[in-house]
Amino acid sequence: MTLDWSRLKHAYGSASDLPRLFDEIGDPELADEAWEELWASLYHQGSVYTASFAALPVLTDIATGRKPGGRWQALGLAGRIVVEEQQLHEPGYVQARYPAAINELHQLTQNQVMARPFEGDEDDFLYWLEHLLAFEGVPIWRRNLRRDEYPMVCPSCALSLEIDLSYKLRGTRRRDPIARFRVVGREGPILTGVRPAGPAGLPPLASRLHGLAIRAGQSAAADHLTHLFGRTRCPDCASEFSVAEQIAAFQAWQCVGDLDRTS
Repeated sequence: MTLDWSRLKHAYGSASDLPRLFDEIGDPELADEAWEELWASLYHQGSVYTASFAALPVLTDIATGRKPGGRWQALGLAGRIVVEEQQLHEPGYVQARYPAAINELHQLTQNQVMARPFEGDEDDFLYWLEHLLAFEGVPIWRRNLRRDEYPMVCPSCALSLEIDLSYKLRGTRRRDPIARFRVVGREGPILTGVRPAGPAGLPPLASRLHGLAIRAGQSAAADHLTHLFGRTRCPDCASEFSVAEQIAAFQAWQCVGDLDRTS
C-alpha cells in the first residue's frame, strides 16, 4: 500500500513534499539542500511529527544502501527521531510499529559505535550511544548521555539543584526552580564536585556504554560516563547521592507532568 503523505504532518504542515525530498537526496546536485530541508521538516529544533516516524522505513532503506542518498545522514536522522519517541508516542511504539526497520537501524548503529577508529569526537560518540539506546527502547538515557547541565532535586532536603557536566569543572550548584530562562552569568558557582565512579563500580548499562567507549578509543566519552554515573553532594545539607539516579528521577517526574498536561 502506498503511503498518503498528505495526511501526515511535519514542521511546515503537510508532508506531501517528502517523496520529492526522498528522491532529491539521491541526486548529487540536489542532495545538500534536500537533506537540509528534510532535517528541518522531520526534526525541527528537536521536535518530531507524525511524518517523522512514518519516514523511518524510507530512512532505513537509505541507511542500508537499498535506496540512494546519504547513508550516515539517514541513520543519524532516524536516530534523533527515535530518541524523541515520547513526544508523540508511548515507549516501545517504534519497536512495535516498525520492527524490521528498527532492527536494521540498531545493527547499523552498533557497527558505527564499535568502529575502530570511531570517526568523530566525544560529543559525536555520545550522540550515537543515545541512538543505540533509543533503538533498543531504553528510556531516560536515550536523551541524557551528553555533556550538559541537568536539573535535579536533592533526595534528602528537596533543594533544587543543577549538575553541570558540560565543562572540565564538573559539579553541582543551587538552581532557581522557577527560572524559565537562563541568563548568562546567572547560574551561580559550582559548590560541590562530582566523584566519578570507578569502571568496576558502574551499573550494567553504564558499564556496557563505558566499554564501548574504551573499545572505540573514546577516552573522553568514557571519562564523562564515569562522572555521569558518579556521586555528588548537596551544597546545603551535604548529603551524598548518585548523579544518575537523581537525573533519572527528575526526568521521570517531568515525563509524568508532560503526560498530565497533554491528557
